[in-house]
Amino acid sequence: MKKFLFLALVIVFVAAMAVVVSADEPKLEGIAYIQGHGGHIALVDLATGNVARYAHGKASDALTLSKDGKTIYVFSLDGFSKEIDVATGKQTEWQKLGKKHCGSALAPDGTVWVSDMDDGNVYVYDVKAKKLKDSFNVSKSICGITFSKDGKLAYVSDMPGGFISIVDVATKKVTGKITGAGAYIHRSRMNPEKTEIWQSDGAELKDGKAVGIGYTDAGGIPGSVKIVDVKTNKVIDSLLIGGNPHDVDFSPDGKYALVVTRQLPEADDSAIVVIDTKTKRVVKEYSACKKCHGALGLVIDKKHEDGGKPFLCGIEVNWTEKKLPASAEPAPAN
Repeated sequence: MKKFLFLALVIVFVAAMAVVVSADEPKLEGIAYIQGHGGHIALVDLATGNVARYAHGKASDALTLSKDGKTIYVFSLDGFSKEIDVATGKQTEWQKLGKKHCGSALAPDGTVWVSDMDDGNVYVYDVKAKKLKDSFNVSKSICGITFSKDGKLAYVSDMPGGFISIVDVATKKVTGKITGAGAYIHRSRMNPEKTEIWQSDGAELKDGKAVGIGYTDAGGIPGSVKIVDVKTNKVIDSLLIGGNPHDVDFSPDGKYALVVTRQLPEADDSAIVVIDTKTKRVVKEYSACKKCHGALGLVIDKKHEDGGKPFLCGIEVNWTEKKLPASAEPAPAN
């Protein structure tokens, strides 16, 4: 009876979401760069929905765009890093950085902080020298990294712990903790006003136990985004997204949040789900996998770690870029 009630609620939510999407669809422009486990970065033109990709060869969770949007920093699941030049598509060789990278973010000093879900360390990547500069421990298994408005604090998400560590950037010491941030949390992002942390919660749990990535069965917990007020360090809201949310980015004006979620059950697709940050409603969705995989006719081996599904992870949007880069591999027309 409980499972039936849960499934009925999910169906009602999906139906309501479809109405909202058709009623209040925003007009967005920019290029979204999305990291995935398939050894490539998916690119989505937010104005048209067209897709392209950069193949780099390693299953990866984390990516970060340089401040000028000209370089993509890629961090793989087996602890390597590389750079991709957006204008030319040229790539550096992979080099060892950490152990199992999950998230990354530009730090106030221009380096990239890269989280590691294997040892709980932050690895500091020097973008000028193109190598490891420093590393330090935060907790056991970390993913999301985002920085305060003044750059003095970093907020680092502990995946299985469901808490966010507050790190002093100057000393690299943990000075506090935000609890109740989710069941199984991933990447996070400070909103443009720097007043809230939007924390993705994949919620890969069933009957209180972790069941693996991408879990969206009716008996599982639907994924969400938790909103944290940084003044109080308290969770003030929870937005039901569905599927398996892994990252968040914002439009420059803060009106919309773009949530990357794996395997929405009603779509059987990984997608970008757009949230109106004022109404907290879903207003648009973009296919980020099916549109390309379907056209290419690619089938993922079920022996792959994701069980034959295309899973997405980190997202970065270049809002000043108005068309897909010529250096990227275009998807064939449907």
